Amino acid sequence: MCIRDSLSSYVQYCVSHMHLLKSRMKSILITSFLPFCLCGEFIFGIATSAMQIEGAWLENNRTMTIWDNLAHSGFVKDNTNADVAADSYHRFDRDIALMKEYGIKHYRMSIPWTRIMPRGVAGSPVNYREVMYYRNLLKILKDQRITAYVNLFHNDIPAILAINGTGKYDVEFPDHFAYYADVCFREFGDLVPFWFTFDEPWCQSIYEHTMAFEANVKPYRIAHHLLLAHARAVKTYREKYAERHRGKIGINLIGEMAWPFDPNSKEDVEAAERSLIFQVDWFADPIFKGDYPPLMKTMLGERLPKFTEAEKTMVKGSIDFFAINHYHSFLAKQGGRRNKVTYFDDVNVTHRRKAEWKSTDMGWPIVPEGMHDLLVYVYKKWVKEHPMEIWVTENGIAVHEPTTNESLHDTLRIDYMSGYISELAKARSEGVPVERYFAWSLLDNFEWGSGLGKRFGLTRVDYETLKRIPKLSMRWYAQLLKD
Repeated sequence: MCIRDSLSSYVQYCVSHMHLLKSRMKSILITSFLPFCLCGEFIFGIATSAMQIEGAWLENNRTMTIWDNLAHSGFVKDNTNADVAADSYHRFDRDIALMKEYGIKHYRMSIPWTRIMPRGVAGSPVNYREVMYYRNLLKILKDQRITAYVNLFHNDIPAILAINGTGKYDVEFPDHFAYYADVCFREFGDLVPFWFTFDEPWCQSIYEHTMAFEANVKPYRIAHHLLLAHARAVKTYREKYAERHRGKIGINLIGEMAWPFDPNSKEDVEAAERSLIFQVDWFADPIFKGDYPPLMKTMLGERLPKFTEAEKTMVKGSIDFFAINHYHSFLAKQGGRRNKVTYFDDVNVTHRRKAEWKSTDMGWPIVPEGMHDLLVYVYKKWVKEHPMEIWVTENGIAVHEPTTNESLHDTLRIDYMSGYISELAKARSEGVPVERYFAWSLLDNFEWGSGLGKRFGLTRVDYETLKRIPKLSMRWYAQLLKD
């Protein structure tokens, strides 16, 4: 598709809905896409995750995830939980129909470990009732010509693994995950052309552990086990399933673009570089080079685990595409230690922002140019030398929408998405091979520690009735896909 070629019909659509748009939106929508073109086979999609939308938390022998435990122990800010969430487990047919209606042809989702293998550990029984449930869901997607992109793990580790001491910190974690991945490849591989192992391993590694015992060690060991588990799963997929199913596999990294607070300060320049290295390079370097970034090895010493030669070989090259999630950016200022030895003390950076930057309902700065600069960073550092497609697998905004009426007129979300997609298109016009973009999210959902109150969806979910009501942003996105 080429956005410039379809600009006329696109503007006509916007004009026809001006009674719902703020007057400034017309110029924003026109100018944000005018300079750059997404020509060729560029793919737009939309994303969700099981834990955040499914509900049905103990049905059909599903066991608890660590987030069920957290939500029921007062950890969530608004005291909500994911017991019901958007109830997509019972309403997936309506959610697929919604995607079909709005022209969504590429859907990123996840399959929960706790439904497929309730006991969690390698060798434990498979819950074939749930296998049939997800095969049915995937078949309906295929029948509706919606391509499935499946995450094996989206922040929903079985609670039983943590309770038994075999969670992500445990050396046996890669064994359990690899076994579960093999089950999924075997049972769903004929219906899933694109797989992801872990979503945002950086978040999986550092959060929940920064104030815990050995917090200056645990994040690095968890990340190490996630990388080994990822590589084990990829090795299994490539050896047993990839050729048969003509599939591809990767991992969803996350990147927050960092610029120096004072570009003329050597310390702030180094702080920005360190921020990116301790978030993106931490995982990308082992995947492309077989080992951790030199800066991390120097700074952390024995606290950073070491790969064996065999592990380096297994981890290196373990992706078929570079998938990255991006939401926001910041200015990095040297200094941020709190007299405690944690991951954040190692990074030693204070986040700053420009006064003119607006914020999302999460408090995250809205900085569209961060999308461009992050994609260029990824391209220059790894992809230029190792050619492959770059996919933006999550990008979206939480908007304060206390009422249905306010949520249906979500011009801030349209503003955000148009700005970030425009910067993506700019990077692509400069030769960065970014080929897919997935909006977060199809539905309002359970936003982890922030609960149900933070609304990321392009579709409003009334949590009382569970009714789905497409917002203006969904209609806007549908028109973009159509054009």
